[in-house]
Amino acid sequence: MRTIGAVIAAAALFIAGGAGAAETWRIQTALPTAHPVHKATERWAEDVGRMTAGRLRVEILPGGAVVPPADMIDAVGQGILDGMATSSVYFTGRDRAFALLGDLIGGYQDWATALAFCEYGGGKQLYRELYAAYGAYTIGCPNSGVESLVSSKPIRSPADFKGVKIRAPEGMAASLFRKMGASPVALPPTEVFTAIDKKVVDGADYSSYAMNHSLGFHKIAKYPILHFHSLPVYEVTVNKAKWDTQPDDVKAILEMSVRDLAVRINLEDMIAERAAIAADKAAGVEPIVWSPEHLAEMRRLAAEVWAEYAQASPMARKAFEAHKAFLEKLGLLQ
Repeated sequence: MRTIGAVIAAAALFIAGGAGAAETWRIQTALPTAHPVHKATERWAEDVGRMTAGRLRVEILPGGAVVPPADMIDAVGQGILDGMATSSVYFTGRDRAFALLGDLIGGYQDWATALAFCEYGGGKQLYRELYAAYGAYTIGCPNSGVESLVSSKPIRSPADFKGVKIRAPEGMAASLFRKMGASPVALPPTEVFTAIDKKVVDGADYSSYAMNHSLGFHKIAKYPILHFHSLPVYEVTVNKAKWDTQPDDVKAILEMSVRDLAVRINLEDMIAERAAIAADKAAGVEPIVWSPEHLAEMRRLAAEVWAEYAQASPMARKAFEAHKAFLEKLGLLQ
């Protein structure tokens, strides 16, 4: 029979061993520190530390802290970063499947349906297949809700985009804006506010209405378009070798907590939106809501972009077909 002293000594060794085995991952977002989604990601990292009892700690870095958004894919694969929380549209130049998976513009009308595609429509599996060539692994593909366009000019129809300079990351959103006659400008998220304020661009494809309000965009852009076209994925992807070394329970915690990150982001955004709209209206902002006819016209142009991107690579075709099958299954695409 073991003595009390032996039990205490064994426990001490176990605790010391656990402490020695603690690991820290550095995960960079594509967002500035003030962005609500970046803040939500920091809280997710704290949750991971608690749920793993300190065995895995996650340090969240803001956009550009180590590398620009477009270079994070290589930084993660090479182990310069342990992971990234971002939209894969930044990697459109590598394979247009990244754009189709990162934001099917005009495709999903609410965050829950988009999350369902990730979890039950094959989205997560397609991400993992796509990232395998880069030494990376997608834990999950939450999203940051339907975006509202920030604009310093009133844009009430697709025709009003003609000649407008609009910030948009390269990808399907930029292609859609070109179809509507706008001039897309690729800028990292950290430079968007200054670019609008200095009139380098007229508007931006950025974040949800409430998120844009919290960042002060409507002080410099008085004509936001509410619930416009974009519902970007905010995937959490890590170095594959680092993922493979984690025990099964830590992997399960990471997958569950990333799925919860989507719920947290979108529920908080839903609660904040009504107050943001009321405050903006009181300050002289005019939130613009497009008519169903104009939205249908925009979606028709978006569908043309889907089809064009689907021809670019075998993985792009697989992503397109997966989206199409899932939307048809839910009766959202005829």
